Amino acid sequence: MIGRYEIEVYNNRIHYFLTVKRNITILQGNSATGKTELIRLIQEYEANGASSGITLRCDAKCTVLTSIDWELRMQALSGTIVFIDETATFLKSGRFAELVKGSDNYYVIVTRDDLGQLPYSVEEIYGLRNVTDSQKYKKYRRVYNEMYRLYHFDIKDGTEPETVITEDSNSGFDYFNLLFPKKCISSHGKARVQDMIRKEQRKTMLIIVDGAAFGSEIGKVMRYIKSNHIKCALYAPESFEYLVLSAGLFDVPKSVLGETYLFADSKQYMSWESFYTSYLTDMTRNTIFQYGKMSLPAYYRSEGNVRKIAEQLPPVLQDNSTHENS
Repeated sequence: MIGRYEIEVYNNRIHYFLTVKRNITILQGNSATGKTELIRLIQEYEANGASSGITLRCDAKCTVLTSIDWELRMQALSGTIVFIDETATFLKSGRFAELVKGSDNYYVIVTRDDLGQLPYSVEEIYGLRNVTDSQKYKKYRRVYNEMYRLYHFDIKDGTEPETVITEDSNSGFDYFNLLFPKKCISSHGKARVQDMIRKEQRKTMLIIVDGAAFGSEIGKVMRYIKSNHIKCALYAPESFEYLVLSAGLFDVPKSVLGETYLFADSKQYMSWESFYTSYLTDMTRNTIFQYGKMSLPAYYRSEGNVRKIAEQLPPVLQDNSTHENS
């Protein structure tokens, strides 16, 4: 499944607006913000159609997956936006994660928990907020709700980091080790980022993660940083390969990076991180520029190319880097 989908669900009391563009979208936030009611409306519309008094508008079919015969139903679905409430018993199971992989559907999951078995984006974790009192809606009687992103990472000017921790231990680490020599260490995977922060927490840190697949870890990492008052900045680009594709080293159509949802088919790519890696690897295969995920090839280590990739970073990171060519 590919594409970006606008979803509008409403009855005479409440009105929801949502946008989904990746295979996994997470709805979190506090209780009593309307998440469960959204699921109920979709489920009732699916059962009774227009006679339910509910309107659902979307260019793709929408359905609610419950614990009843969930595996059979999930295997039969295709080209569908599947809504799942946190009460579903299968949500944290390995079998569910296995079926999501290679699925021709998008999933909107209401949960307050971190789903470590699924690689979802930090940009696709949302809350719901009431916007009834805004200028656009205040003359109407319904309660209007829309999505808003829970996590933003605006890196501001500050102290130069003493330690740079990368989730990546391969090509991405090789690059940032050139950019921040003698400062860079790897956590060897997203699940160990918090442990590495704990070990280094007396230092001023910069944490670099692949935002396209770090969603399951971001909540606990941010909570740990805040509760322990750690001096830390977090940078979450889609992936290192995304930075390379954005750097102008190759002729990459703007739509591939700006409208990735038109290209990253959920049947083939579990996350956009996988798509960017595959795209870069395929376009450079059997050339002198051939990209390798396991270690950074010499072409990308040249002074000019290191600088071009660095130009995709926030300005404060460019200012604090100390490039050593190798």
